[in-house]
Amino acid sequence: MNPVLNRAVWWLNTAGFVFYLAWLASMNDRQILREQDGIVYFLPVIPFFFVYMLLIGPKPPPAAKEAAPPDDPAGNGPAAS
Repeated sequence: MNPVLNRAVWWLNTAGFVFYLAWLASMNDRQILREQDGIVYFLPVIPFFFVYMLLIGPKPPPAAKEAAPPDDPAGNGPAAS
């Protein structure tokens, strides 16, 4: 993914997440943490975390150790013996 697009999606996701948490905090007429159905208000938070996990990307695989001689510095392939 393009780094500029990646950063833009990261900022939009963060802004949406903060906006949703601010909206939850502004619901002072209800005590959602003390209600039995209060967890329903927190379920929309889960997709924000999925977007963050997708933006992080996978780890690169570990480099395999080769028995062959290393490449020459000029980049012309394996060194001749």
